[in-house]
Amino acid sequence: METPALRRSLAATLAYFDLFDHPLTLAELLRHRYRFPGETGEAPTAADALDALDDPAFGGRDGFWHLAGRDELVAERERRHRLSEKKFARARRVARFLRLLPSVRLAAVCNSLAISGADEESDIDMFVVARPGTVWATRFVVASALAALGLRPDEHTHADKVCMSFYVAEPEQDLSRFALAPDDTYLRYWTATLVPLYDAGGAFARFSAANAWVRERLPGASAPSARKLRAGAPRWTSPLLPLLRLAEAPLRRLQTRMFPPDIAAMANKDSRVVVTDGVLKFHVNDRRAEYQALFEAKLRELGLDAPTVEKLQAPSSKLEARSSKLEARSSALEA
Repeated sequence: METPALRRSLAATLAYFDLFDHPLTLAELLRHRYRFPGETGEAPTAADALDALDDPAFGGRDGFWHLAGRDELVAERERRHRLSEKKFARARRVARFLRLLPSVRLAAVCNSLAISGADEESDIDMFVVARPGTVWATRFVVASALAALGLRPDEHTHADKVCMSFYVAEPEQDLSRFALAPDDTYLRYWTATLVPLYDAGGAFARFSAANAWVRERLPGASAPSARKLRAGAPRWTSPLLPLLRLAEAPLRRLQTRMFPPDIAAMANKDSRVVVTDGVLKFHVNDRRAEYQALFEAKLRELGLDAPTVEKLQAPSSKLEARSSKLEARSSALEA
């Protein structure tokens, strides 16, 4: 990959994470690298990236990279990493409980905690993939257990609470249908940065395959596996699966009657709140459009948006065309 194109790609990546005050290691920068439409070529190596980062537009310290003038983010990243490790410990305990439910196939950490960017007031967001015909029953059991333990967030307290606001059944795990048009950079990164804590029978590999669309813009996307628990539910829990399926319909009726007014009002109006037998998505405060606008504004500010780049490339294209004409004329004279 040519250095100018790679430099633009890396700058766009750092620009996106700059929205969240989050510098990246070199490995993270390559894994999260943003690819503009129309870009092709082989994946850059670490040496390629280091060459491209040798530019005044970038800054680096203590193994972290960021846009120039944002050195203060490194200390903040290290502070948030320490806070995130404590929250991951709680998330792992929740995953051990989820493993006892034979309906759960995948449990993953998402949002700010997934990139170790949580702060003191952050809750612990998790995403669940369940067997078909068990989404409502799974949510009921999980929500009830978290409420009994005082771990569900409420309007007054979010810090260190566990927010389980997104469940999908295995046949419904392609998330592209929830993407905002014409692009949804936030959803791409949200999907690409999931950290699976419990993965039953290769569920995460199937989820990744169902969401291959993410890699159109994030070609290096893959989730770390070091935090995963051992796969598979204990055998003694298998008799619970028929019971969960039997309870699915009555628990759906019960939970829909208990929905807060905002959930009931927003349900299935757009992609923020989705309520079906295969998807339960309760993202009332959905900021994806805001982040997309901020990302595009940052690209314009850095001169990385498509119109600006096309203008910059236009003179060189004209020179190449003029050079080709001169070569053709010269060849004709020689003939």
